[in-house]
Amino acid sequence: MFAQQLKGHDASGGTGGTGGRLPPPEKEEQRPMAFMFIDSSNGGINAKRDKKVRSFVMKTARRKKPWNTRPKCSNTETNANDRGRRRSSSSRINNSNGLSKTLGHSPELECNTSILPSGQQMEMPPSSLAVSESPNSPCTEFRCAEDAFDFSNLEIPASTRRTSFNIGFARPLDCLAIRLDAGAERLLHQFVEATTPRLLPIDTHRSSTVAATDWVTTCIQSSIGAPFIYAALTSSARAAKLDPEAYKWRAISEVNRLLADPSKNTYDTTIATVLILLALEEADLADPMRKGTERGRSMSVFILMHSIAQSTTSFKRPYALLLDANCQIEDYLTISYLSPDFVTHILRQFHALGVDHALFQITSTVAVFIADLTTWYNTGTFPVDSLDLQKHASLLMYRLFDWYQQSSDAINASNAVIDQSICLALLIFMVIATEPNAQSFGSRLSKATAELYTARDKMPMHRWSNAPGLLFWILTMGALGAKNLPRNTRILNTQPTLPYFAQYSREVVAASGLHGMVSDEQLLERTRSYLWISTIFNDRVKRLWVSMGLCRADVVDVDDMSGSEGERDQVDVEYALGQSTTMRFFAADGKK
Repeated sequence: MFAQQLKGHDASGGTGGTGGRLPPPEKEEQRPMAFMFIDSSNGGINAKRDKKVRSFVMKTARRKKPWNTRPKCSNTETNANDRGRRRSSSSRINNSNGLSKTLGHSPELECNTSILPSGQQMEMPPSSLAVSESPNSPCTEFRCAEDAFDFSNLEIPASTRRTSFNIGFARPLDCLAIRLDAGAERLLHQFVEATTPRLLPIDTHRSSTVAATDWVTTCIQSSIGAPFIYAALTSSARAAKLDPEAYKWRAISEVNRLLADPSKNTYDTTIATVLILLALEEADLADPMRKGTERGRSMSVFILMHSIAQSTTSFKRPYALLLDANCQIEDYLTISYLSPDFVTHILRQFHALGVDHALFQITSTVAVFIADLTTWYNTGTFPVDSLDLQKHASLLMYRLFDWYQQSSDAINASNAVIDQSICLALLIFMVIATEPNAQSFGSRLSKATAELYTARDKMPMHRWSNAPGLLFWILTMGALGAKNLPRNTRILNTQPTLPYFAQYSREVVAASGLHGMVSDEQLLERTRSYLWISTIFNDRVKRLWVSMGLCRADVVDVDDMSGSEGERDQVDVEYALGQSTTMRFFAADGKK
């Protein structure tokens, strides 16, 4: 049809009507022809069933310059630098494509437009995002499900007035979990433009630009991307000197909902949102007068806490560790005002057992730390602030874990099992001592408890004859670690864990000359001689000892020996790690 019209125009002879051909016009710059693509996938009234028509339109369009289904804004500029960047980036597609596939993705909205700018074509993984302009698109329904805040009154500085992404994204986002006004969309564009080039600082050649942009925009366009978007808007608003509080608290509210959902709390989008919010908190809390590493000490302590908690739960090496300028772990004795001589009486039975020298040094430091921590709990004041106390608590737990890992190579040493039992009991003690408000530890101590069970089972009772009180303290720590495990949890398919510690504790108490039902104060006299914080442990162990049948029921609230997590024969690492994150860091109900 189009060809026939052209022939008819030639035959008419133009304006002169003589049938002669007009002289060729002067060569002028041709304006790009506007094309309209009609979605025929849903069989709507505008669907074009004629394959030839569709083929002609698309074939003609592909011969033209890069085109877009959306009308271009009048203020959109396409300069030589943009074209040069598009050409140079095409040579890097192969490298970035591989990196893109290694980056995790969250559930996405089902859309149909590539996130790459015009002129950049690459094969995207199946999880890549797209945008649909069809009225029947699921994006349309989802976008209207939730209204965004109205920030139309905010004045956006000129620096943020951008209409498109300069890197990896050449059009406004069309498919979001929330609706944004024009000002908020500009802030979101600004975030992507500022963030994407800095995701991999080592990439000076920008070979990962496409993959990095893919990851960021995937988080933004995810069906659970609302908290990430609000966190991004918070960051961009702060940079633009705007009030970010409304965005910030909406981000916190939305991400808490995801963290409380077991099916979504480990998605990339969720974790990335938490990271952004932590970074923003650190930026707000940082004191401009501090220098060097002190500027980021809050963030470093938060990451250290999480890393060590994961390590002590799974018994795997921590993913992050805090070292001093000499690449050494800072020793708490260097900042404490107490002398090691102050805790000599606590260490006598450790010394009597011939504990490994390195472990004895760690135990001495733990004793000094616990003395300072007790003062902190009792008075609320101490020369070392709570951030440093929290940091050193994590570092001491790491030192215990690290010693235990290295001790596995010394299985033939005559005292190795005794040392390992002490180390594991200290680790359980430190976890409980540094969480005074925790009502339950769930399965977080399951690995340490299982290791203590195995080590204790290898050691005859007579080997503890020089320190029977220390053995009772160790068994009490094991019972505290086991009491919140699921019912009938077994180690190596033997008897349930908690009854095991109860049985041996009764034997130790009887061997010490205390027969029958004793008072809890008599038992506390033994444990107080070792590492102890009365305000944290007294009530816990009194209820525990009654439930174990060690002393009279002088308390009303008696612990249930069956555990608190239902029926479960075995506790796997993934389950314990999930509890660690939920109970220790992101308790959805506010309880820990």
